Amino acid sequence: MQVAAQNYFELIVEPTCCEYFERPWDFRLGVLSIIVTSHMVDYWVMEGYEGTSSMNDMRAAIDQGRELLTHLHPGLQALRDAADAAKHGKLATLKATRQITSADQIQVTPGLFHAPFGQGVFAEAMDIYFDNPNGKRVSVRELVTGALKFWRKELGIDHSTSDTCRSDQ
Repeated sequence: MQVAAQNYFELIVEPTCCEYFERPWDFRLGVLSIIVTSHMVDYWVMEGYEGTSSMNDMRAAIDQGRELLTHLHPGLQALRDAADAAKHGKLATLKATRQITSADQIQVTPGLFHAPFGQGVFAEAMDIYFDNPNGKRVSVRELVTGALKFWRKELGIDHSTSDTCRSDQ
């Protein structure tokens, strides 16, 4: 059982994401949800890691684990790219195409009082998003919701009986 990963998920990831789902207009909570959910890979991989304490070896293990997990849930790559962009501002070019390259690509739909007449939305309809290289709008809420479902399954959490927020189902 992945105890550290499950504790991190239940104590940090789920509560942060639930707060964001309750206040989808809160840009800060949306970005924090991206970041903490992205770090689940680190907890998952490091829990079973038996290599040296060398930073390079640990990074290599996390990268390998992330690649395997991304095959199971492709949204983890976009989540990682968005988290890294949010944390570092601008990202270097890699061999693989990044889904987002800078923090300023993360945007929020304009609210009722911040948009031209007829284009604003009520708080419940607000979304934080970025456009990927193919021009597709990626919803942070959908990205995080998919990752939560993936991690619940991997951790063996029966979310029909768990005390989690209901707006991500």
